[in-house]
Formats: sequence, C-alpha cells, structure tokens
Amino acid sequence: MNSQIGADILEELQKARSLAISLAKEVDVKNQRLWEMECKFDETSQTLERMNAEKNRMQQAYVEEMRKMQLIGLQSEKLKHEYECQLKKMHFNELQTQKLKQDLLYQQKELEERGKELGKQKVQNDLDREAFLVEKEKLKVQKPLGTDNSLSIHINDLSEQLAEKTEELHDMEILNQTLILRERMSNNELQDARKELINVLPNLLDRTKVGIKRMGEVSQKPFQDVCLQKFSQKDWEVRAVELSSLWQEKVNNSNWHPFTKVIKDGMLEETIHEGDDQLKKLRSQLGEAVYNAVVNALLELNEYNPSGRYVVSELWNFKEGRKASLKEITATGSSDMKNERATKQKQQQQPCSNQSLTINL
Repeated sequence: MNSQIGADILEELQKARSLAISLAKEVDVKNQRLWEMECKFDETSQTLERMNAEKNRMQQAYVEEMRKMQLIGLQSEKLKHEYECQLKKMHFNELQTQKLKQDLLYQQKELEERGKELGKQKVQNDLDREAFLVEKEKLKVQKPLGTDNSLSIHINDLSEQLAEKTEELHDMEILNQTLILRERMSNNELQDARKELINVLPNLLDRTKVGIKRMGEVSQKPFQDVCLQKFSQKDWEVRAVELSSLWQEKVNNSNWHPFTKVIKDGMLEETIHEGDDQLKKLRSQLGEAVYNAVVNALLELNEYNPSGRYVVSELWNFKEGRKASLKEITATGSSDMKNERATKQKQQQQPCSNQSLTINL
C-alpha cells in the first residue's frame, strides 16, 4: 500500500517536473519573441524618426526653394523694370540723336552756304581793296593831295567802305568758326550717346542681329580647332588659351606694326604686310584660319584704335558686318521687349497646374 502511494507521488512529481520544464521552455520562447519584437519596435521607431527627420528636411528644403524662387521672381521683375527703363532711355537718346543729326545736317548746309558766301565776300573784298588802291593812285596823279577837299572826302568814303567790308569779313570768319565748333560738339554728343549704350547694353541685345562687338579681340575658336588636332585631350584647351593670349598681346603691342601703305581708288591706305616674319611663321605653323583671326584683329585695331592698340567695344550689326546705328539698336531693343511681353502674356493665358509635395512614410 505504501509502495503504491510512493509510486503515485513519484509519478505526480515527474508530471509536475515535465510541466515545469515545458512551461519554462514556453516562457523562454515568449521571452525570445518579446525581445525580437522589442528589437523590431526599436528599429521601426528609428526608421520612423529618420523618415520624420527626412520629411522635415524636405519640407524645409521645399520652403527654402520656394523662397529662392520668389526672390528670383522679384529679381527678374527688377531686371525687367531696369531693362524697360534702359529701353526708354535708349528711345529718348535716339530722339535726341535724330535731333542732333538734323541739327548737324542743317549746320553743315549752313556752314557750306556761309563758306561759299564768305569766299565770294573775300574775293569781292580783295577786288574792292584793289579798286580802292587803284582809285587812290589815280586821284594822286590827277590832283595833288591837299589841293582839293573832294579828294580827301572820296578817300575817306572809300576807307569807310573798306573798313565795313573788313569788319563784315571778320564777322563771317567768326560765324564760320562757331559753326565748326557746333559741328564738333554735335559729333561729340553722338559719340557720347554710343558710349553710353555700350556701357548699359552689353548683354541685353541679340548678338545674331545687333549688339556689342569687341574690336581688335582675337577670336579663340580657330586656335581651339587647331589645338584640338595638334595636342592631346588633356592639353589642347590650355594650349589654345595660351596661344590666343600670346597673339592677343602681340596684336596689342604698338611696337609691332605689320602694315604697308598702298594706293586704292586714288586714296592712300594701310593694309596688312603679308611678308611680315611673325605673320608668315604664324600662317605656316597654325594655318590659314588662325592667321585670318589675327589679321582681322589687327585691321580692326588699326581702324578703331590705332593710337592705343587695345580692344574697344563698338555697337555692331552682326547680320551685315558693320557698325550699328543708334536707330537699329533702339529698334532691336524695342522688338525684344515686345516679343518678351507677348511670350509672357501667352504663358499667363495657359492654365496653371498646382503642384503639391507628397511624402510617403
């Protein structure tokens, strides 16, 4: 009986031990899962924090970009306003220039007429002077001086006429000088107007039509084309800059004067001396295109700034290859402004699409 009870108790203890072991294993498994869930939760929390930080950064960047776009818009409006002001100023300068040209033409015509009149008056004055001297000698021969008062009166009359003619000739000379001075002043005002446009319109004009050209500047493209063929991919750009800069310095050097004088259409003018040693060497080493670029720069400087031999800016009609008139500059600027306004109005008429920033977490 006791052994039976002991066996039952032992069996119950084994069952309890097995249950405890099973429960312990189950607790361990759940603890492992809990730990894994905690790790996953921490990882998810960190990812969420990073995404929230990225969201805040993107929102801040978006706000910053919008602020920059608004600032660019304000600057663009300011530049457009300044551009319109410059065009208005150009139009006013054009009107002033036209008036100056008309005044200049009128003054030139008046000067020519006055010059012709002055020449005639001078010839007549010389004839009157000679006639007076001849008349005076005749009277001296005919009647002794002092024997007749009529001779003295006649001589005085002729002297007064000669004095009047001389004074009138002097007035004509003063008027001639005044007209010449006014013509020079008008020319100076025209040149000042061109310089002002060169200063305010370096980048506002379409270079395919009219704009600012730097006279005497050696073109770099022929040097780039030659160096691209002669040198390696690493060195050709540097070599092109070095060679073009070198020849620009030579072109600007007033001590180098590779020109010769020839008579063309009855006029004496300077042209390039093709036998110049430096030009011959340039042509043989770098080719015809580079040679022509240097020659063109020399001819431009010799025409537009022969005394200074440095690059100068000039209003230029690129389409026709000549100086641009103030009227052409004003017309081009006005046309560009009209085209810009038309484009802007067309864009404003198109439906605007609202853009939104969406961030998926």
